[in-house]
Amino acid sequence: MMPRMLYVLDLVALVTFAVSYYRTCYRKGYRIDFWHAQLLIFCVVPYMLMLPFASNPLNALITGNDFYGVVASTPVVFAMTMAGFFALLLGGNLWRFHLGVGLRKTVARLVDVAPRCSMVLMSTRELLLFLTVVCLSMQLLILALYFKAEGFGFNLRAYTFEHPGVRPAVQIVALASMIVVAHCLARYMETKEKVLLASACLLLAGLLFFGQRGNIVYACLNVALCYIIQRRNTISLSRVLIGSSCAILLVFYLGSVRDGEYSPVAFVTSLLVLLFFGNNFSDLRDFAWTYSRWDQHLWLGKSYLAGLLAFVPRGISDFRESWTFGVATGKVVGLDTETHPGLKPGQFGECYFNFGLLGIILFGLAMGMLARRADDGVKSSFWEGGPSFMRAFSYTSVLMLANCLNTSLTLPSLYAFCGLFLLAWLYLKVRVLVFPARA
Repeated sequence: MMPRMLYVLDLVALVTFAVSYYRTCYRKGYRIDFWHAQLLIFCVVPYMLMLPFASNPLNALITGNDFYGVVASTPVVFAMTMAGFFALLLGGNLWRFHLGVGLRKTVARLVDVAPRCSMVLMSTRELLLFLTVVCLSMQLLILALYFKAEGFGFNLRAYTFEHPGVRPAVQIVALASMIVVAHCLARYMETKEKVLLASACLLLAGLLFFGQRGNIVYACLNVALCYIIQRRNTISLSRVLIGSSCAILLVFYLGSVRDGEYSPVAFVTSLLVLLFFGNNFSDLRDFAWTYSRWDQHLWLGKSYLAGLLAFVPRGISDFRESWTFGVATGKVVGLDTETHPGLKPGQFGECYFNFGLLGIILFGLAMGMLARRADDGVKSSFWEGGPSFMRAFSYTSVLMLANCLNTSLTLPSLYAFCGLFLLAWLYLKVRVLVFPARA
């Protein structure tokens, strides 16, 4: 059983979120915004709502003999994540605090480099079609190799564990495809160019075979949130909740398909177990599991450095073989890192294991500032000056920077984004030289 004070802290955090949502989002006409979506996805659902299930014996199906150690570690871990949650809230409020010395404007100019790059990717339909062809070609090449070796299937990730040399290429192609899909959908929402919708669907189909549930969701989520914000109070909260529930069910089912289970009946039967005791919202459990077996020696940034070196295959790098975050967490609890992707301790797990409680607080402050900047940028793009869906969507790239602070496993998305921008810049330069009249 969890200490009673833990549930009091959980209730305080939930009430804080609910009051913030009602006062600064719902009463202002929004059904959801990016600020509260980030809090909901990374803090409320995986930690606050999952706390009552953390001590349930069904978790032993995953943790095995470590179950009682995980339960004993949960109070400490939960308290640290709540410190991160309130640091995130403080960071968001600090972003809106004016000192009068121009510091916020200076930081905003640096951060807004990402939205400007995003706008370049959406600058022309031809550019997005070119990037679609590049990504689709790479997808087909990788899938051809996968099908030839393993036959038809939806679990390319398992193949990359058996052949780690191809993993960086698969990861970069999947991330680049996700970014192109999102930008195609965002431009389509403003220009209604149907060829971009078709391009996005083709790339999403490829990602299904990659088994990339997270990338598929992320590709569509930011566009959907921009649409809901654009509609503001003309869309009902019930429709948002129903749509979100359907999306979650689809994600869970894609996980079953990736594991070779195609039966919808079997999926529905196991849904509750997947929801509360599976690996989808297991951040609190995984954080406590890793903490219970951890030797209390800080990693001092090693997992983040391993993430920055994601383009290097683990098989040729002893450092990445030891310190890639999934491997590091897996080894701590004794998992077979050759076949298991490792644990996911959530929003604040990695920064704690690297830098302790101070890391959680500092990273929480930074993530809060970036998330608030993204939220402000999206809203201002719709309601100040000429409204633009593409400009609003471009500010979601700031969230990519925030998520890279969250975990080193998302750092390769920076490489994919920068690579696409470089490719776009080269394409536009060549286009000016070859077709100056059309530029």
